[in-house]
Amino acid sequence: MAMAGEQGRPDGGRKGWEERVSISGSFRPVFSWIETRGRDGERTRDHSMNARLQLRAEYEISPEFTFRARLAGRASTNQDNFEFVLKDHTPPDGSYPAGAVTFDEFALSWKLRPDFTVVAGRFQARFGLTGFIPKGFDRYYGANLSIGHTDGLWVRWDMNPRWRLHLVGSHNGRQGSTHAARRPLVLDKSAARVGGFAALEHREQGGLWVQREVSVSVLPQSFERSGKTRSYAAATGRLMMRLPWQCRFFEYWIGGEAGYAPLAPTPVSAGFAVDENRTLIGPSAVAWQVAAYANGLTDRHRIGVLYGQTEPQWLVSSSYRPNNTLSEVRYRLTFSRRLNFEARYRFRTDLFRPDGAEYTRQDRDIYARFTWRF
Repeated sequence: MAMAGEQGRPDGGRKGWEERVSISGSFRPVFSWIETRGRDGERTRDHSMNARLQLRAEYEISPEFTFRARLAGRASTNQDNFEFVLKDHTPPDGSYPAGAVTFDEFALSWKLRPDFTVVAGRFQARFGLTGFIPKGFDRYYGANLSIGHTDGLWVRWDMNPRWRLHLVGSHNGRQGSTHAARRPLVLDKSAARVGGFAALEHREQGGLWVQREVSVSVLPQSFERSGKTRSYAAATGRLMMRLPWQCRFFEYWIGGEAGYAPLAPTPVSAGFAVDENRTLIGPSAVAWQVAAYANGLTDRHRIGVLYGQTEPQWLVSSSYRPNNTLSEVRYRLTFSRRLNFEARYRFRTDLFRPDGAEYTRQDRDIYARFTWRF
């Protein structure tokens, strides 16, 4: 006999197929312009039209199990052709190139309890500094036009009302990781087949703190140093605070992220002929960034600034190149919940000038983009 809340439904209250399936996605056209000064002093300029399309389908198998798949593709006026790819790794910078189409989500989610979820397959486990200039030193991908993912197992546990624990075991292919793993990291040894990641985040976003988060990741047996095979481990911490002096429209945020890898490859093996004594802490690698936001110039406008540095041996970020400084200012206009416009100016340069180079490399770029979610 049907319960009171289920009366009148011939299936006894169970959801029909059309209620179990949801379709969503996003479309992002981008105009980009870049000027580069190479290390030999030569200047080049380029511009292009680009776009990224994401189509997601989600099926609720039962209240506990959900299957999700998302198809993602990039297009550019500079690409040669389209190719569907389905590999066990991404390129070293953590993103598929223009012209690639792939599944960046293909996973089964199991909600064992309201506070405990397990996701298996290909998923988006992204951890970056919060704000609308999203960048991270470890597991952050999918920004702007990028397409990336993690293949493996993801456990989310709400330890209490204030803190959440994330544990990720990721599969690594012989030719690379499913997230950024730049040279000279090599994952061809059997011990490197599985990487580990753990993050502890503060769930409360009211009051002073917008974000409090720490994470640790390990790529086992992934590089050579002093004749021995070593594991690359990176620890990161992220803080974002809401400044107490607010007004009717403005809400100010300020925060930053710091990363530390205790033992890293030499700068030379990472592709930069830089004296290791010039790095901050000997054989280790350091990365840091700071950001500030004025949210709500009116109810639709935001502006933010960001500055960051990565040493030559910081090798696991898709947001930052190794041996790089980055300055960025970004503006967002929100038309509706589904449509917004952003404009960005970014300046990047070498942190250290490699030996033998006449100049540091410099890149100035501008983009204007729309994002439509449906």
